[in-house]
Amino acid sequence: MLRTICITVLAGPALALAPAPASGQEDARQWSERGPVSSYSLSGPWRPGPRLESGRAGLSAVVHDGVIYAAGGAGLVEPRNDFEALEPDGGAWRTRAPLPQGLERFAMAAADGRIWVAGGYSSDSRGEPIAEVWSYDPESDIWQGEPAMPRAKASFSLLAVAGALYAVGGEHGSPGVYRFDLQAREWTTLAAPEAVGRRGAAAAVLGEAIWVVGGSRDGETSARVDVYDVSAGEWTSGPALPEPLAGHAMVVADGAIHLLGGRSSDMRRTLRDHFILDPGADSWRRGAALPTARTEAAAVSLDGDIWLIGGGAGAGFFAPFTAVDSVDVLARDAR
Repeated sequence: MLRTICITVLAGPALALAPAPASGQEDARQWSERGPVSSYSLSGPWRPGPRLESGRAGLSAVVHDGVIYAAGGAGLVEPRNDFEALEPDGGAWRTRAPLPQGLERFAMAAADGRIWVAGGYSSDSRGEPIAEVWSYDPESDIWQGEPAMPRAKASFSLLAVAGALYAVGGEHGSPGVYRFDLQAREWTTLAAPEAVGRRGAAAAVLGEAIWVVGGSRDGETSARVDVYDVSAGEWTSGPALPEPLAGHAMVVADGAIHLLGGRSSDMRRTLRDHFILDPGADSWRRGAALPTARTEAAAVSLDGDIWLIGGGAGAGFFAPFTAVDSVDVLARDAR
């Protein structure tokens, strides 16, 4: 997604791209026994993890075979092709074969022994969403092309359920849900309520159900929660969020859904909020607030711990210019 950079100076507070160290505090980038970390999260139940090679918003992350992979994200001029792997006990991110194209606001999933990336805005698409799909073999460190989605999608989710990939949500009016049969290597389009097509929503899998939470459509931010039962092929409603949100990260840990950060209902504020939907609960509760406000970050769960990766401190257009390299971890026993 190409950007023309124009900076206008307005009266009032300046946009801070990084927090300044407090008196007597070490520089924001520090080292721990596990490698370089960010000092943005040195208090509360969150602890710092190894920082990314560079700050990125609009990235994606997955866990495959006990390794965390983080990919892509917004650059100042165009989407990035960064692809990194982290073995949590290994101390630092390792550079892997770059994405075939720079990508942001794309989707990524792990399935069938491979890592899959789809859609988003690419460095080659000149600001238009794409339908292309690739898969990555962690053993050979090689990417290969795969059948494209029926139509382009961006700002959506890709989820692996019961031998298939599901592309859910997104902007630019891409209809329905796309299903990719991993054995047949074919896409089909499934019917879905029109309102499921929300950009900046987050989605996660619980059992064989896909939960689609929040997001915005036609300029209106939503608190809506939609649940798709893959076996039954039916959509139902889940407990609504306490307030409308978009641009948040979401992950399942120990059967609970954790919603992290995002933007406010008017899309003007980036948030530190952490909402939790416990198994069987009919309403959301608040969890430990994020160390800093984050939007368009990635989140994964590994061995019950929650990893919040990258993101931006500013909303919308400003996310790439306020991107952070922070990785923050909320341990299972700290929740």
